[in-house]
Amino acid sequence: MSLQSENERQELILVRHGQSTANATGVWQGQLDFPLSELGRRQAAEAGRALRGTQISGAYASPLSRAFETATIVAGEAGFAGEVVPVPGLKERKGGTLEGHTWAEQEARDPEFAEKFLALPEEERWTLVGAETDEDILHRFVEALTSVRARHEPGDRLLVVSHGGVMRAFLRDLFGEEILPGSERAPNASITRLLWSKDGAPPELLELAATGHLSS
Repeated sequence: MSLQSENERQELILVRHGQSTANATGVWQGQLDFPLSELGRRQAAEAGRALRGTQISGAYASPLSRAFETATIVAGEAGFAGEVVPVPGLKERKGGTLEGHTWAEQEARDPEFAEKFLALPEEERWTLVGAETDEDILHRFVEALTSVRARHEPGDRLLVVSHGGVMRAFLRDLFGEEILPGSERAPNASITRLLWSKDGAPPELLELAATGHLSS
């Protein structure tokens, strides 16, 4: 690939937030706002150090504190001197009645509901609990990324920090169901890299949910 064509390709560094206090206890967060745990802050710092020396042109994050603080830590450790910009469309899936509870609590409170939920296809599960469907979140997430990318030039490299559920839906929509299969999510503070050409073609997946930079 020529230097000129490489400079026409825009890279997105997509990071899942570090561990939150709710992640640590198994609580389904959705759009509830839980902070990072101490481990989550260390994970964010490790992700940032892994990106040190990377020329970042802009940093964006979900406004939920676990993602926004992760982005602030990552950007600082990576050497990005600009501000992190909050983007509401990058928020996690609204989880309906699942929010604020562990799955064990759901099973204990209403075993019939838990059994019905697990028996349904994924999209029907979200409808059952009043959550956003993949169609809902893809609409706003793709719109948010398109808006972010439009602020920058070809050849720029952008940091975006978001959440496991919306990232999973987005990546599977682009690259197929073999990406993050079943209920798998990108791990906390993992790094995924996407590369867009300026011709409007779908992006290339350079790296998926990498965690080699994390010590724990």
